Amino acid sequence: MNSSTVLTVWDGDFLVGLIRVLDDTEMLAQIHYVLVHPDYQRKEIASKMIGYIKEKYKDFMYLEVMPEDKNNMLFYKKNGFTLMENGIAMQICNDIHE
Repeated sequence: MNSSTVLTVWDGDFLVGLIRVLDDTEMLAQIHYVLVHPDYQRKEIASKMIGYIKEKYKDFMYLEVMPEDKNNMLFYKKNGFTLMENGIAMQICNDIHE
């Protein structure tokens, strides 16, 4: 509910793709999720969703994504993203199942 943009792709009543973006309304937009159901992968759904987001945020200085799996880096490179110069991903993971 508090996302800046949520784009979904449906096959009838079946959700097959979702992309979620948070932005600061002017300069920075961060893609948080790009999800495609396994049965629908390799059908350009994720690339089309990324294309829509790139167009929507074309006037922002930065459109960022932080893939959780380094194996997805080639997908993002194919879609126009580059590695941040001197950038490194960092995180705190709180154990919420104590």
